Amino acid sequence: MGNEAIAGDAQRKKVIGKLSLLFLMAMIGLTFFSNTINNFTLPRVQTARPTNGALIKEIFGEGTVEVKSTREEYADANLRVKEVMVEQGDRVSKGQPIIILDVNELKSNYQDEQARYRQLQLSLAGAREEQAQKQRDYDNLKYLFDNEAETAVNLQNAEKNLVDAQRNCEDIQLNLEIQARKVDTLAKQVANNGVYTAPVDGMITELNFAQGSMTNNSLPLFKLADLRQGFRLIVPIDNDLVDYVKPGDTVSVNILSLGDKRTEGKIDKIVENSQHNGEEKDLWIDVSLEGLTGGEKGEIYLSKKTKPYANLVPNSAVYNDSSGSYVFVLESRKGPLGRSNYLQKVEVNVEDSDNEKSALTDMVMGEVVMQSNKPVEDGDRVLKEAAN
Repeated sequence: MGNEAIAGDAQRKKVIGKLSLLFLMAMIGLTFFSNTINNFTLPRVQTARPTNGALIKEIFGEGTVEVKSTREEYADANLRVKEVMVEQGDRVSKGQPIIILDVNELKSNYQDEQARYRQLQLSLAGAREEQAQKQRDYDNLKYLFDNEAETAVNLQNAEKNLVDAQRNCEDIQLNLEIQARKVDTLAKQVANNGVYTAPVDGMITELNFAQGSMTNNSLPLFKLADLRQGFRLIVPIDNDLVDYVKPGDTVSVNILSLGDKRTEGKIDKIVENSQHNGEEKDLWIDVSLEGLTGGEKGEIYLSKKTKPYANLVPNSAVYNDSSGSYVFVLESRKGPLGRSNYLQKVEVNVEDSDNEKSALTDMVMGEVVMQSNKPVEDGDRVLKEAAN
């Protein structure tokens, strides 16, 4: 009996041991299986370490080509247009007739104004003789008055007459000068028989009066682009990009309306944008390209390096909320089944950025999350994946 009891007890212990082992193995298996399933549900993230270096500022813009220098020709008198010799857009040579005005009536006016000028000359000569006589009268009365042979009233009247004669001479002299300028202007208009020519080689960009119409001096007869002076492309850019460009910088230029012809231009000036003053500035870019006439649409590209930064992270690593900017730093912690990765939210200040990276003023230690397959929060456990 004793041996049988001992054998039975040993058998029970053996069974219990096997069951315990099976239970332990089952628990380990369930724990591993549960952990594996949990891993499939964890957010998967890709990370990057902060680097140092410069940002690349890329400047794009579109604008319009214009001629640097434009000449305007005005008619000094309102005359009827006799003939228009060119059309808008025509290229012309220096001295080529552009527009002819009817000066027949002007010639008659010129003769009348010449006669008026001669009349004023005669009037001035007579006024000067009268002034000389008034001066003599005053001198004689002054002599008599000094010798107590004339009254003060008569001397005062003589002085007044002399002042009036001097003022009359001055008025006639001014009218004569005005008349001289008028005659000179008419003489020039009559001399060219109403033919207005191109002052330089160039292209007609504006014609304001058709044949048979009357001119007025509020508008030029024509505008002429002086092609010898070259062209500029005017491109507006945001004020926050102005610090990265300066006169003398070379830019890549693409003229869209010339079949995407490409060339290089040089920034000549940076001026305020008249339509968005305080928000934008205009780049004046010198360009030279065969076929330009003004009015073409063009685009530019320019890349410039910023100053070096000590802490650069991908733009996708920077998040924003109502309290500011932050990044998620990957933190490794040891657990019962090995090490696991958790997220730590770190607030940061972004000093500058380009199309790919952001420069942080705060030093960030460790890897930052730049991509996640699902939304994440501070303290989340995540799986780290290799970056593509």
